[in-house]
Amino acid sequence: MDRMRIFYLILLVSASLSTVLAQDKADSAKVESDKPDAAKTDELLLKAEVTELQKLREEITAQADKIDKLAQEIATLTEALRPKAAPARAEPASTATLPAPTPEPATAGVEKPVADSANIKTHVVAKGETLTQISKQFGVSVEDIEQLNKIGDAKKLQAGQTIKIPISSQPVPSPAP
Repeated sequence: MDRMRIFYLILLVSASLSTVLAQDKADSAKVESDKPDAAKTDELLLKAEVTELQKLREEITAQADKIDKLAQEIATLTEALRPKAAPARAEPASTATLPAPTPEPATAGVEKPVADSANIKTHVVAKGETLTQISKQFGVSVEDIEQLNKIGDAKKLQAGQTIKIPISSQPVPSPAP
């Protein structure tokens, strides 16, 4: 909004200036009315000044448009740089009923049983790992994993994220190294 105020202030000043200049030129023309060449010269000068003022107004308008575009780009970049919300994690266990947690191993993809159900394991997603790879590893469908974890978009799966895996009744072959 400040840009628009400045723009209008400049227009107001330039309009006032052109009015004063026009009055001065008109007064000069009255004084020198006996000199027809002087009146023509003053008239030409006044037209030149009016033309210059119009050009300045057009340039101010163009600059205001550029400022608006830059402000929009800044707003877009600022929005892009805002931190994204962390993805939903597996339900945390209540600390009141469990003993002190043991530190997790540094390797991703380690399985551990979940306290709430005997038919569910958890899996820590490794970097570059997909739901398809995980489903093949555990012998369950991608849809079952998505449904259990309430995953709407499999592309939002992140390394380090802990997900629940339903236990398959079939034995799963170990992945080859």
